[in-house]
Amino acid sequence: MTKAVSQSASSGAVLSDRPTLEVEDLFVEVLTEKGWATVVDGVSFSVARGETLGIVGESGSGKSVTCLSITGLMPPKQTRVRAKTMRLKEHDLLSLSPRQMADVRGPVISMIFQEPMSSLNPAFTVGDQIAEVLRRHEGLSRKAAKERAIGLLARVGVPNPARRFKQYPYEFSGGMRQRVMIAIALACNPDIIIADEPTTALDVTVQAQVLELLRDIQREHGMSIIFITHDLGVVADICDRVVVMYAGQIVEGAQLDTLFEQPEHPYMEGLLAAMPRMDNSLAELVSIPGNPPRVGAFPEGCRFNPRCKYADDRCRTGESPVLELAAPNHTTRCLRHDEITLTGTT
Repeated sequence: MTKAVSQSASSGAVLSDRPTLEVEDLFVEVLTEKGWATVVDGVSFSVARGETLGIVGESGSGKSVTCLSITGLMPPKQTRVRAKTMRLKEHDLLSLSPRQMADVRGPVISMIFQEPMSSLNPAFTVGDQIAEVLRRHEGLSRKAAKERAIGLLARVGVPNPARRFKQYPYEFSGGMRQRVMIAIALACNPDIIIADEPTTALDVTVQAQVLELLRDIQREHGMSIIFITHDLGVVADICDRVVVMYAGQIVEGAQLDTLFEQPEHPYMEGLLAAMPRMDNSLAELVSIPGNPPRVGAFPEGCRFNPRCKYADDRCRTGESPVLELAAPNHTTRCLRHDEITLTGTT
């Protein structure tokens, strides 16, 4: 039987209905002073080949922990990870040993971290750090790895790559360091890249350049991208589909246009309302009242209810609502989604 395919809105890549990454019922607990606390609670999503999935939410919502757990980068003695399914292509990530997981990171999945200055080793040149990945995973000689590394620096737009190969991270600007991180992530042509807020510390011009670079690379290699961010402007620019996280749970998920135009969860409505608008520069900035709950201190019922203007008694009692379909390919964790009309972008 022929598999159905669709076209990616942002990348132009062909998406297969067989996901590159599939995660179902992921739970992550971390060890605190008061014992084990759940920070990721039953998260499920998939990423198709050539697709860019956005994971959005405020700081502390569980976005980065989710992806660090998938890549096996959470500290093992302070973390417990379990899931019904966590499959990356033909790899069952739940059954891999640490050594096997290290073999998967690089050739199959790689990660671009939020702050390159703390991720790059200041004691080694950027060229050595790129070449190390190639020697570790592809067995290249020192000379061959150097040639490939210089080519990668050129590919990500670093000028004078042969000279820059010999320089240290402190000699690069923030935007150039992020390009080095992208070169490391791309070194072994992985099937999927996780970009953890890679543009947060960059100015708008450099941010646009980094996003365009990621789009170009995706078109060239057909790779999948998970883009973690709290910036909905970036989401609108690069993502095909979005899941929204709050207090360790996914509270909504849909195609980009659907989510922005017709949100089904009050939290997403609040995030959209908080976006500054170019066509209304004199309007007062909007914020969501209150703060996200602390880990281990989640409220009864819907975890967003203390900050939600639509909450009623049903929202404030019992267990957290389940994620359900509000429309085809559009899920929400709101009990009142069929009773209230939310405002999106126009």
